[in-house]
This record gives sequence, structure tokens and C-alpha cells, in this order.
Amino acid sequence: KVAETHAHFPKFSEALLEVCSSYLKDNPESALEMCDNEEVSEENSLTLHRLMARANRTKQKSKAPPAPICSNCKHDRCLHGEQLTGDSFVAGSTVRVDGYGPRVYETVKLTVKLNGSIVTLHMNPNISHRFRIANIKFWCK
Repeated sequence: KVAETHAHFPKFSEALLEVCSSYLKDNPESALEMCDNEEVSEENSLTLHRLMARANRTKQKSKAPPAPICSNCKHDRCLHGEQLTGDSFVAGSTVRVDGYGPRVYETVKLTVKLNGSIVTLHMNPNISHRFRIANIKFWCK
């Protein structure tokens, strides 16, 4: 109705109709809701009919494929090299410990658990150590 009321603004009217048509094409149940919520009238029926016909002629926009989820950090934007946080912690992820001097700590390890700001890591199958979360970064690649 707004697009028809403002037909004297052709660019605005056309853009609004395009947006509505695309929305209706992607969300056909919304047409049923409009029928249920709007008063039955010749004007409403005509408007809905025109909009549905236009939606039928509108090409459906292809949706971008979802971003792949990293197999290590389990996020859809890989967190490689980023600091581990309580929100991003993933048990079993591969991480790197920085800031402890000797290279032995700067190797890749597996996370085991998070307790407050302390992360327990497996150094090898038989040895675990605890580190402050601030010194740990994801190592995904």
C-alpha cells in the first residue's frame, strides 16, 4: 500500500515493491499472515494479488553458503593465533602456550578443562600442566 500511495516517487515505490516482493518470495508464510491480519476488502485483495504476482516473477536470491566451522576451535571464523577466552574455550582443541620462556612451553598442546582463568593442558599422554588463560592461543593450522 505504501508503494502504491507513493507512486509519484517512482524510484522509492519501485525499490519498496522490490524489497517486499523478495521478502514475500523468501517468506511465503507471511502472505498467509497478511490475509489473517488484514481486513478483507477489494483494495487489500488487489494489493496482495499484485504483490504475490510480482513475487512470483522475482528471482530468489541465492544464499551464501555458511562459513565452514574450524575443526579445531569450533568457530565459523577460525580463531587461529587468537587468545583463548572463557567464551571461546573448547575442550580438546589444540593450543599454544606463550610467555613462559623455554621453548618446551611454546609447543602445541591439547586443552583438557577450564577452571576460572586456569586451563589444564596435556603436554603428552601422561603429563598435564595448568596455565593462565591469558598465555594461551588457539593453534588451528
